[in-house]
Amino acid sequence: MNKLAFFMECTRAYSLPMSVTAWAIAFFFGVSNHGNIFFALTALAGIVCAHLGANLFDDILDYKKYLKSQKDPDNSKKLNFKKGKCKCFLNNELTVKTALKICAVLFFAAILTGLFFAVIYKLPIILIMAVTGVLCLLYPRSGYAGLSEIIIGTIFSPLLFTGVYYVMTGALSYRLLWLSLSFAFVTVCLLYTDFFLDFNQDKAAGKKTIPILTGSKQNAYYFYIFIIFMIYALIFVGIHSHLFPLKYAIIFLSVIPALGTVKRLQHYIDKEIKDEKEFLSAMNNVQKFVAIFAILCIVSFF
Repeated sequence: MNKLAFFMECTRAYSLPMSVTAWAIAFFFGVSNHGNIFFALTALAGIVCAHLGANLFDDILDYKKYLKSQKDPDNSKKLNFKKGKCKCFLNNELTVKTALKICAVLFFAAILTGLFFAVIYKLPIILIMAVTGVLCLLYPRSGYAGLSEIIIGTIFSPLLFTGVYYVMTGALSYRLLWLSLSFAFVTVCLLYTDFFLDFNQDKAAGKKTIPILTGSKQNAYYFYIFIIFMIYALIFVGIHSHLFPLKYAIIFLSVIPALGTVKRLQHYIDKEIKDEKEFLSAMNNVQKFVAIFAILCIVSFF
C-alpha cells in the first residue's frame, strides 16, 4: 500500500464528502455573490486538514478505550470495531505515537489557515474558530450524551457555511444561514444512519445517540422520517417567506433520493448489518442523497 493510500485509510478520508459538499454549497453561493475564490480554496485546505485530524484523533481515543476494554473480564463490556474503524491500529500498521504526530501536523495546518483569516477579518473569524474548536473537543464524548448528531450538524452546516462565505465576502448572508439549517438536517441524516445501523452495538457500549434515545429501532426509524420532513419544511418556509427565490424549489427534487434512504433504512429495523461492505452500501445510499441535495442547491444559485 502506498503512503498516500495508507494515510487516507488511517484518517478515514471516505468521510470527506461531508465537509467538501458543505464547503461546495457555501463556495458557489459565494461565487454567485462575487466572493474571493482563492480565500475559499485556502479555507477548503484548512477544513480538510481539520476533518482528517479529527477523524484520526477520534480513532486514537476509541483505540485506547478498546485496549482498556480488553482487560475487562466481563465479555459484554468488551468493545469491538466494525467498518474498518481503528484498522490501522488493530493491524499494527500504525502506532498511537505516530498517529498523534500526524494529528499535530494536520491540526497545526488547520490552525495556521484559521490564523491567516483571523489576521484579515479579526473577531468574526476568531469567534467561528473558537466555537468550532470547542465543539470538536466535545465530540469524542458527545456520543454518551445524545449530542453527536447536533454537534456534527452544527459544525458542517451553520459554522462551515458562515465561515466559508465570510472569508469570501467579508459579510454574512441570512439566506445562506437559513439554507444551512436545512443542510444541517441533511448532514445529520448521514451520521444518524451510521448510528441507526449500529443501534445494538452502541446501546451495549452505553452510548446515548439519538436513535438510542428514541427507545427502539422502530422509533428511531420514525424519527429519521421526521428529520427528512424538517429538511424540506425549512426550504418551504424559506420560499414562502420570500427569503429564497422561487427557483430554490428545484431543491425539492432531492426528495426522491431522500425517500430512497428511508426505504433502505427500513430494511434494518429488525436486522443487523452483516459486514463492512453492506454498511458502506447503506452509507453510500445516503451520501448520494447528500450529493444530489447539494447539487440542486448549487444549481438554484445561478
